[in-house]
Amino acid sequence: MQRLEQLLAFPLYATVAWLAWVLSQQAGPVGLGACLAGLVLIALAAWLHETTRHATGAGRLAARAITAVSVVAALGLTQLTPTAGAPSAAGVQRAIEDGGERFTPARLTELRTRGVPVFVNVTAAWCLTCLVNERAVLRTPAVADAFKRKGVVHLTADWTRRDPEISRVLASFDRSGVPLYLLYPRSGRPALLPQILTERMVLDSLERL
Repeated sequence: MQRLEQLLAFPLYATVAWLAWVLSQQAGPVGLGACLAGLVLIALAAWLHETTRHATGAGRLAARAITAVSVVAALGLTQLTPTAGAPSAAGVQRAIEDGGERFTPARLTELRTRGVPVFVNVTAAWCLTCLVNERAVLRTPAVADAFKRKGVVHLTADWTRRDPEISRVLASFDRSGVPLYLLYPRSGRPALLPQILTERMVLDSLERL
């Protein structure tokens, strides 16, 4: 049982690594640095608590004080993360990789007014389904060529930091999360594509424009 207990620590380590990566996508290098520093402070607090729990006198009081300061400092580091709604570097880079533009409601309205067909990809850096769809379908040469041939502008709406404007777009289609794929024709309501895409599905939708 002791060996099993030790072995089960590794899935927890993997979870921490995954969450740290997610935070790096949301908060950038500053947020990730604050997270890692906080983990070190929490580890220090846990170590002090364990090694001094049977101590007495001034040593125990000092250890308790350092433990409390470490925990408070770790909590204070959360103030270093960027505010929600600011565009993430990962989202801007993903829009470039998609061969399109970053989504804004004003840009969508402008394109719709001009009668330009638009594909809106509402995504997030921490969404595994979004990442798979983008790499396996939306960035393939066949789909990229179909977008160009049909004159479709590809807008990437980055919800990594829960942008309130993008949240309103999701709510307007009764969605509370990503991915969301919208294909706007030259006029009329958009077609709502499934959350799990295939290349043939996207190509058929584009051909129907």
